Amino acid sequence: MPHHLVYLSHATQPLTDADLSALLDQSRRNNASLDLTGVLAYGNNQFLQVLEGDEQTVRTLYELIRQDPRHRNVATFADKHIPERAFPEWGMAFRPLAPEQFQQLLGYLSPTELGFEQQELSAVDGQLLQTLRGFVLG
Repeated sequence: MPHHLVYLSHATQPLTDADLSALLDQSRRNNASLDLTGVLAYGNNQFLQVLEGDEQTVRTLYELIRQDPRHRNVATFADKHIPERAFPEWGMAFRPLAPEQFQQLLGYLSPTELGFEQQELSAVDGQLLQTLRGFVLG
């Protein structure tokens, strides 16, 4: 059964288009070799990412991300088994977001507003994935 993990982090410094391109190239190569899929949104100096794959592989990569000096304030929104991958054909889909788009997404994901700590995430996960697909597919 596949596993997914959704997190939000702040970049320690703004990324240029060249920085983002290099990050995506590296992520796509690594994810292909690890059989990971997902999507990455970057905007307003923040990352929102969905990682999908084998549970141990996802958790190992996430731990590396948490220790990566390019990230700070890493917050986990979902970490669980899923019936099937939401992004099976995407080694790492990516779409940069304008600040107003990212703020809209962040408002939707705000843990204080949604109470992620107390509620079951199944319905939220579905809505989150639909929102991400909408941003990526535009």
